Amino acid sequence: MNINEPHIQKLMQALCLTLIHSIWQGFLVAALAGLMLMLTKKSRPATRYNLLALLLFCFVAAASYTFITLFSAGQIATESIGMNANPGDLGAYQTIISSASNLHEMGASSSWSGVIMDFCSRHAQVIVAIWFLVFAFKSFQATAGMHYLNKIKTRNIHPLRDTWTSKFDVLAKKMKVRQIIRVIESENVTVPMVVGVFKPLVIIPFSLFVNLPESQIEAILLHELAHIKRRDYLVNLIQIFCENIFFFNPALLWISHLIKVEREHCCDDLAIAVTENKTSFVHALVSFQEYNMQGSAFEMAFSKKRNHLLDRIKRIIYSNNKPLNAMEKLFVTISLITVAALSAAVTKVAPESNAAPVVKVASRPISSPRLTLKVAALVFQTDTLPKKKGTTVTNQQEERVEISTNSSSDDNVNADVSVHTNVNVNTEGISTYRINSDGKDYDVVQIDGKTALLRIDGKEIPKDQLGNYKQEIDKVMVSIKKNHEEAEVHRAHADKMRAEAEVYKKESANYRKHSEGFEKQAKIMYADAEKQRAYAEEQKLYAEAQRGRADNYREIADDARAAAETDRKNYEELQESVINDLLASGVITSRNDLSFRLTKSELIVNGAKQPAALHQKLKEKYMREKEFEMSYNFSNRPGSTSTGILYKN
Repeated sequence: MNINEPHIQKLMQALCLTLIHSIWQGFLVAALAGLMLMLTKKSRPATRYNLLALLLFCFVAAASYTFITLFSAGQIATESIGMNANPGDLGAYQTIISSASNLHEMGASSSWSGVIMDFCSRHAQVIVAIWFLVFAFKSFQATAGMHYLNKIKTRNIHPLRDTWTSKFDVLAKKMKVRQIIRVIESENVTVPMVVGVFKPLVIIPFSLFVNLPESQIEAILLHELAHIKRRDYLVNLIQIFCENIFFFNPALLWISHLIKVEREHCCDDLAIAVTENKTSFVHALVSFQEYNMQGSAFEMAFSKKRNHLLDRIKRIIYSNNKPLNAMEKLFVTISLITVAALSAAVTKVAPESNAAPVVKVASRPISSPRLTLKVAALVFQTDTLPKKKGTTVTNQQEERVEISTNSSSDDNVNADVSVHTNVNVNTEGISTYRINSDGKDYDVVQIDGKTALLRIDGKEIPKDQLGNYKQEIDKVMVSIKKNHEEAEVHRAHADKMRAEAEVYKKESANYRKHSEGFEKQAKIMYADAEKQRAYAEEQKLYAEAQRGRADNYREIADDARAAAETDRKNYEELQESVINDLLASGVITSRNDLSFRLTKSELIVNGAKQPAALHQKLKEKYMREKEFEMSYNFSNRPGSTSTGILYKN
């Protein structure tokens, strides 16, 4: 493929200009999105989601229409002077050549928007090449993301456990999802997600059923089923494709982000409507905070970012949509100002009131290999023809239009036509014209519409021979007068457009003032946010310190619990040993209603003091290392008994 081919050049210019136009189109859509969000503060997330999706569709449709119009109109191939074209590619065009009193200035600098468009048109190849490189890189990233999801779907997976298979089917029926859904547990993910459009797959973390109660698990699964019911995965793929194409457009990226936020809100509402329990769903969101991660863009995950999770919880609790933050308000304001400035630039007209006429030249199909269109600027000059004494010239202008063609065909098209006209009108009805037509210079002086003086190539024609040139001069004069009549119409239109430009200028100034106010407010809010962030960091450090102390106390308590368990086992073994000795000595015959007390000084069993020999035997056996008092259902006073060991210091 040769990039120097005319149709390739036209394609690249159309694509380049479409990308440039998409920026102001995006600002316009962003302004509409900001207005819509402010007007729908109390609306359901589904309503806001549909409106945002409609704005995204309108933006894509506008960009597509722009590209089709630029590529098919053929204007790109003829806007540049002296541009090469193949025979038959240009076809039949109606070329409208517009002139104004400051045309030569506009040709050099024009408005700033015109300068940008001209620069982009001349450097279309470089711009499109850079865009394509970034687009290819982002497409590679998207492909890598799809590959990553395929790995998740096939590695370290397990079927959904039997106890939850029937429950999942019940939840799908409650959500009115009739698709066949595959559910697996994966060791590679930490948050539930949905993958696929026609054959959706729900991937659940393997540890989910261990860490959360059943009610919260049901809320999470209902959220994922809501994504499947709404076909969100397909819409997400379309968004990714648009983001890859218009990666440079902040407006589209912002609107796409808003759509993703409202999508989660819609699924939250569907899940809550089925469970009829906001508390379980909020608890599920909070429980999953520790599992947050940065996953693939192709997955429909339950929860990712901390701030987004907090906004979701606030919306569920207070049933109110999150308002625009300071940066979003500033962006919407900048979008409004940009659109207004572009409108003013497009409609800007020359400050002079004497706008030149518009000369329309309709050309038949030309099969020449080269077509050149030249529009020369209008200039003001003083006529050199003699004027009647006492007259005053009030309106002088020269208009020059050149149309040159180099044709190898033998048709009857005039290959070289040049017309130069200089008009002077005074207060007594005397008009002078300087005309160049068909290679001849005509100087004409008319008084009250009648020719009084005629010079051809500097040679004055006698008055008695003026009639011989009447038909030739009248033909040229008719065309000139017609053009001047059209000039008056265009001059009036220029005045109107200039007035509108002044209005836009004032509006832009007002927008600029509002923008400065928003900027100050944004700085204040940013400072407050920094303070809150610092306070949050302090609280985080304090919480971590408290958590460390709690962990230490927990370890101490665990050690004490272990020691107590050991003491309990030792006491039970000692108690059982004493009871066995009492049974063996014949002091007792049964464990029923048994009570005893063993101290250093005595042994009392069932209220009776035992012989010294038995007491001495048990004391030597059990009190060699440390002295203690051992009681078993022993009553010191009426109404109270004791069991255990009391060690003596």
